[in-house]
Amino acid sequence: MKLITVIVPVYNVENYLSKCIESIMEQSYKNLEIILVDDGSNDNSLAICNSFSQKDDRVKVYHTKNLGLSNARNVGLDHANGEYVTFIDSDDYVHKDMIKTMINKIGNADLVICNYEKVLSDSNEQISQDQACLKDEYWSPEQFWQHYYWRNLHVFCCVAWNKLYKLKLFNNVRYPISMIHEDEYIINNLINNCQKIKVIKDSLYYYVQRQGSIMHNTYRGYFEIAEAFLGRCSSFHEYHSNNIIEENLNEIPRLLALGFNEAKSQNNVNEKYNLLRKKYNFFLKQYLRKNFSIKLYLKFWMLKVPKLYSLYLKKFLK
Repeated sequence: MKLITVIVPVYNVENYLSKCIESIMEQSYKNLEIILVDDGSNDNSLAICNSFSQKDDRVKVYHTKNLGLSNARNVGLDHANGEYVTFIDSDDYVHKDMIKTMINKIGNADLVICNYEKVLSDSNEQISQDQACLKDEYWSPEQFWQHYYWRNLHVFCCVAWNKLYKLKLFNNVRYPISMIHEDEYIINNLINNCQKIKVIKDSLYYYVQRQGSIMHNTYRGYFEIAEAFLGRCSSFHEYHSNNIIEENLNEIPRLLALGFNEAKSQNNVNEKYNLLRKKYNFFLKQYLRKNFSIKLYLKFWMLKVPKLYSLYLKKFLK
């Protein structure tokens, strides 16, 4: 059996952590290395981690100062010995056959992605995600981005936690420190390292929705997402078709305008906005030299007046 490393970043989740770790220890696939990285918790999370390491020698615990989710995942990657690696967030839990199913179905792919269910923490209600558009199949990197941009599968495609990766995909690739939406930053590098991606319809991961988690903060980090999208522009130009390049460019103005509105109370919002818009204009002009798009021309001009553009978007999004 292939050794699979399971990395769990941990921070102040004492009420959820035991259920998470137990769901990993009870996996029907047994050849696991379970790495728990405590990110400077100030509750009982570290003690819970240590108690599980005493029960099961597959469990290894690392403790760091509080540097965030990305650093915790990177610490796990630095200590990983498995041929494959998967991430599980410490307030979530997984189906007992998750790893067995994914390793059995990965075939000759470099990455396998499973479906998931949202779980409401106050009621334990499980909400199935849309499986109608998913089936067991192989995707190329190009097809991955087509599903990401056009089939409303942003979460499914982007997040770290519903995937089983060949560890070699992370050679010279690590999560950016002190960034929210760290998954958006890293996913392009990982997909560039893939020859083939396996997608399976099985719902094997339980994504717990709780108050106080990063994704429930009112700050959405639109500027950070825009930076991640801008980071894709160069490699998209090299590896992907014009329709993928154009759709990526089409998404960025919305993120910039919403980011301008979101950060309007910050002192350096104009400087940040203008820097990102300058980067966007550079890639946009490269594209428009060879390809005509009235939609992108219009957005180029709308970005000159971000206050009006953000008002338009708020009305449109409603």
